[in-house]
Amino acid sequence: MYNAVEAVFAANASIVAELPALSEVHTDLQALIADIETTDGELMKTTEGKTSVKKKAINELIASIVPIASAASAYAMRKKLVELRAAVDYSENQLKHLTQAELPIKVKNIKEAAHAVLAELANYGMTQSKFDLVDVKLTALKSAVGKKNTGFTDHVAIRKTLSELFDKVDNLLRDEADAIVEVLKETKLSFYNQYFAARVIKDLGGSHTKPEDEVKTPPQTPPAE
Repeated sequence: MYNAVEAVFAANASIVAELPALSEVHTDLQALIADIETTDGELMKTTEGKTSVKKKAINELIASIVPIASAASAYAMRKKLVELRAAVDYSENQLKHLTQAELPIKVKNIKEAAHAVLAELANYGMTQSKFDLVDVKLTALKSAVGKKNTGFTDHVAIRKTLSELFDKVDNLLRDEADAIVEVLKETKLSFYNQYFAARVIKDLGGSHTKPEDEVKTPPQTPPAE
């Protein structure tokens, strides 16, 4: 709706210029729209950044445990160790389908079961350093998840700023622009109708506009002969 109103002002620049007060409102509106777009971009970055770090930690943890699980599973099959195979027989795909809470627990269980036969797994290319790497990746995931509190705080702060910007634009249009355009109704009816048509555009994706802030559709006026 803000962009629609700004577009009406831009398309009727000569009319807007006739009233310095309306020109000032137009300038303020453009600045606020720019601030909203910048802030919205920052909001997207906080969400994408947090998700990216966590996803990377999860993928690296899975990559570190899969070779161990595979080696232990092969060893258990050869030695017919049913319990060991049941504990370690997890594929990469299965691990990826675990929840964020389930994954670290399952990885620890696999690591501990396989570590109990570390000496035997030497023939399968397993070393202590590979098990140590799993611990490093477990710590990295815990750290990535722990950072969500900081990310959440940033997210909330940016959303608050965005909400305040919405309020500023709502107030600017309701308290100033609507009143000024009303002055032009008799002399600039087409502009008047365009403006208020833009003011009642609804964001079907979820509007921040309060019911009491909505602008009434201007009364229908017969076209001039």
